[in-house]
Amino acid sequence: MGRFRFRSLLGWALAAIAVCIVGCGGADVSQPTTYSNEQLAQIEIYAPRVVELRDRFPELEDYIQNKDWVDINSFIHGPLGELRARLGRVTSRLLLQDAEKAKVLADDIGNHLERLDAAAEKYNQIEAASQYRQALDDFDAFISLIPKA
Repeated sequence: MGRFRFRSLLGWALAAIAVCIVGCGGADVSQPTTYSNEQLAQIEIYAPRVVELRDRFPELEDYIQNKDWVDINSFIHGPLGELRARLGRVTSRLLLQDAEKAKVLADDIGNHLERLDAAAEKYNQIEAASQYRQALDDFDAFISLIPKA
């Protein structure tokens, strides 16, 4: 019986040591706090495509002011149809803390555009203008997260 008790205690002691080693040791896997040159180069490829769509946003505002419901729908599903994909490409190349914020903003932008589209279908200029403004604010916040080269 003594031999069995010794093996049991030895097993527990080795398990405790292993837990301490794994829990206290290990590599530092903290996230980088600055962009590498490679990351910046990749962002420089995708960011202008996002900014290009932002630069076209005033066209959407004109359609809303003129109650041009068909062109609102066409613009959202046409030129802005690729917006989510472009925002996603930039988001995936940002630092973790910025990427988390960018993901939320990208989702918000998409939601605002969906609501704007729904407002246009109901000929609701006030709601369309409100959603446009919110989308624009979120878009500007997204762009502010993009590092400058």
